[in-house]
Amino acid sequence: MDTLAPRATEDPDLHLVELVRLHRVLTVRSAVYWEHRTHLFADRVRSLFDDGVRLARRLSQHRPADGTPTLAKILIDRSTFHTAAGEFGPALDDFCQALSYLGEAD
Repeated sequence: MDTLAPRATEDPDLHLVELVRLHRVLTVRSAVYWEHRTHLFADRVRSLFDDGVRLARRLSQHRPADGTPTLAKILIDRSTFHTAAGEFGPALDDFCQALSYLGEAD
């Protein structure tokens, strides 16, 4: 992933989609790994979910047709994380934002 990030900056058409996909896979796997291993679960994975949303926003701005549905998916992932961490306000905010990107909310 370290070599993919600079390439995604240089040529987003070629590499940004893959960077977002790979980041999502690693984030979800990290969350599953840390969920039952420490009381610091939320602290260990919060930044991964936030980084994923930032990458998806970048993709959405660069390629709205592909990026907007991907952003909605990643916001739902972060909403699920917030729910697991007992952070219901942020969970609802992310979920409502995801629905708006999918055209399901006003």
